[in-house]
Amino acid sequence: METRDLIIWVIGAVLIGIGLPLFYIGRYLSAPEEEKKKKARDLKGIALLWMAAGVLIYLGVLLGRFVF
Repeated sequence: METRDLIIWVIGAVLIGIGLPLFYIGRYLSAPEEEKKKKARDLKGIALLWMAAGVLIYLGVLLGRFVF
């Protein structure tokens, strides 16, 4: 993969990573009050998933760089 393609792929991944939580927060803010508790719980789950994915990516990079 060329460097240009890799940069474009990373930019797309970052935009998706920023856009998904913002979209979900917008849905939460526009929801009726009784649905906000359920959406807030779901938002916490999504946040934990994204943080875990980020940690795994960083661990993969660190292990690939220093171990292999």
